Amino acid sequence: MSFDYVRKIVSGNKARFIDPENAVNLDLVYVTDRIIIMGYPAVGVAGLYRNRRRDVLKFINSRHGEKWWIWNLCPLYENAYSPESMQGRVSRYPFPDHHPPPLPLLPLAVREMTAWLEGDSERVAIIHCKAGKGRSGTLLCSYLLSLPSLPPAPELDRSYTHKDLKKRLEEREKEKLDSKTSSTDESEDREGWVYVGSGKEVTGLQMTEDPVDLGRANTPAHSERINVEPVAKSTNSSTTTLSAPSINTSSEEGIQVQTDPPYPIDIGDEAEPGQDGQKDRKDGRVDEVFKLHSGRRMKPTSTGRGVSIPSQRRWCRYIHLLFNNQAPPSYTSPKPSRVRLVSITLLLTPPSGWQKPLASLVVGGSGGTGQGKAWASVARYDDEYVEELKTRGGTGQGVAGQISWGGVGGEGRFDTSKMFRSCGKMVASDVDQEVLKSLPDNHDNYVIHHLTPSHSSLILDRSREFRMKFHLASVPLGWAWLIPAFHLPEPPAKSSSDPPQKRTHTLHFPRSQIDFPIGPGQAIHRVLVRLEEVPEEDREETARLMSDEEERREGVNERQREKVVEDGE
Repeated sequence: MSFDYVRKIVSGNKARFIDPENAVNLDLVYVTDRIIIMGYPAVGVAGLYRNRRRDVLKFINSRHGEKWWIWNLCPLYENAYSPESMQGRVSRYPFPDHHPPPLPLLPLAVREMTAWLEGDSERVAIIHCKAGKGRSGTLLCSYLLSLPSLPPAPELDRSYTHKDLKKRLEEREKEKLDSKTSSTDESEDREGWVYVGSGKEVTGLQMTEDPVDLGRANTPAHSERINVEPVAKSTNSSTTTLSAPSINTSSEEGIQVQTDPPYPIDIGDEAEPGQDGQKDRKDGRVDEVFKLHSGRRMKPTSTGRGVSIPSQRRWCRYIHLLFNNQAPPSYTSPKPSRVRLVSITLLLTPPSGWQKPLASLVVGGSGGTGQGKAWASVARYDDEYVEELKTRGGTGQGVAGQISWGGVGGEGRFDTSKMFRSCGKMVASDVDQEVLKSLPDNHDNYVIHHLTPSHSSLILDRSREFRMKFHLASVPLGWAWLIPAFHLPEPPAKSSSDPPQKRTHTLHFPRSQIDFPIGPGQAIHRVLVRLEEVPEEDREETARLMSDEEERREGVNERQREKVVEDGE
């Protein structure tokens, strides 16, 4: 059996690139003529079902010489290779599989990509994670969102696999024939006209007979008079070019941007762009970028999305606001602002029929309900890692600033073991009246699990990412990441005469906005998250990250490899 068949199965619905000249079949695609996304370049056993490293090198060296550079997003504990094995042209920006990165990582990676590509018009950027989909797509979309306008889909023949190239050549021939037929028909309809010039400079020349005017005999050689006048003629190109929507630069629009900011944004992106909570999508850029990436990365027959993990899509919306200088002030301000995680409420569809005994066996619960006690862990990235990214300029807007050549991974200080840790645990509690007010009218149709902090209070940084992972007994249901600053109204201006305010906000996560709600997670109908603003005068400390021992004691430790995974493992 051909291992290309195995690799095709592993690739799933992602597009592949078959290059007969180099005899390679790769999990790789040109998203634009200058940006490539691919799966991990492996050796050893992994090379039997992923891209073989020697095939990748053969492909990019034959096509791009020395004008390529790789952005590797894999942590060392997941997959590792030395930059020397890829000719030293590698930058590392590591973050875990199936998760978004610390937000400050993306501007740094985009900044380096921009500097590389602007240095030479023939250079290409190559992005990979393990599968070359979610994490790679998150960085790619971030880069595209940093540009003043969206680049077109690939236009060069080299950017297409041989099957697609054959179709393109056939379409060109058909267009030529159609154009020739159209010209013939038009010339017949406009007998006596000749067209000279090309493009927008086409001019029509009318050939007329007027022997009386000329005062001589009507002969083929002496009967023509030329009248020159412009004639409208189509100059439309057969190539479709994607471009950014036009921007209204009127003074009224400028005033509106200041008085009606695009934040806070909704947790999800299912609603129409421009509505409340979706104003960040009003310009169409985020949706266009997702469409371009999905259209190239996924097979033409696939309905899947390139960036399909809800939290990663949320991060792309954050970065769009950041690059457009529209991020919430509470995110960009160096002054700390905090929120209290008051509660998490899960609404679960109860098991029915044959699901009941299975759920009772797996999850437990009294009376064979299959509804054991729910709980949730709360985690964030290593504080030192995030501070390192900020120090390098990761909170800056746009692509100006310090360039981190070679990436931020270094020798693996932050990615030889798990990159985020728990900072709190939410446990079962009674539903209070405030929560009941926020529940949907049909909440009686669902099993309600109300969770509150296991230890008094859980204070979080408003401008930092955090993850909530939901469990039912020992069974994980899914998780979700967010940065509160993008989803909450800005804190009111402080007044010396007014007492400190403690406003509470409820964020709604439908199942579509939960990452990997597979298996038992399909029971999730909605998750309600209540956050309370913490006044500046409140001296309660932000929740610190737990040690390994504290995580084990709290029962929130996650099994992640804690060693470097070398080539071929």
